Amino acid sequence: MPSGTRKVDSVAAVVHLVGYPGVGKYTIANEITRLAEARGLRFVVVDNHLTSNVIFSVLPVDGVTPLPATVWDRVDEVRLALLRSIKDLSPRDWSFVFTNVVTEGILADHATVERVRLLAESRDSRYVPVRLTCGTAELLRRVERPDRRARHKWADPGGVRKFVEGSEVLGITHPFLLDLDVTQLAADDAAALILEHIEGLPAPD
Repeated sequence: MPSGTRKVDSVAAVVHLVGYPGVGKYTIANEITRLAEARGLRFVVVDNHLTSNVIFSVLPVDGVTPLPATVWDRVDEVRLALLRSIKDLSPRDWSFVFTNVVTEGILADHATVERVRLLAESRDSRYVPVRLTCGTAELLRRVERPDRRARHKWADPGGVRKFVEGSEVLGITHPFLLDLDVTQLAADDAAALILEHIEGLPAPD
């Protein structure tokens, strides 16, 4: 192990998986927690739908019909409460895996990334952004999986295609950034690579 680094279990991390809908953020996040648990580590998944589904569950969400713009203000209130709870109440040795769709040119998306980064800083944890990419054909195939509708996820391939063609995943600038193409990479292999990446990082100052 390089000088000045610690094993992944000695310093908590806040992993931030970002990428287009359907790229596999939630699946990979769960694999991270599974592999980490096998090592005796605690990683908690904070999927973006953990907070949004509090609101979506009381609305007629079908994964295709556009939602009222005002929905997102309510979702944001829930997310802020969750971040405060992690900052103030969660055990300091726990690690977290956040998932978000964040794109260039959207101020709210930039703010989302900064909030997660500041959360890591407040907990003396490493902030580890991971940008997931996937070929469009494979991405659209994943979008149609039945489990996405069950979790109130965007399940309209046509809508996702237009979104992908008209946007760009936010280019996070950070020394711990990991870019990972998961087009042909199994979720457990992606998770293993992410944990390996974390293990090689220096601890926060």
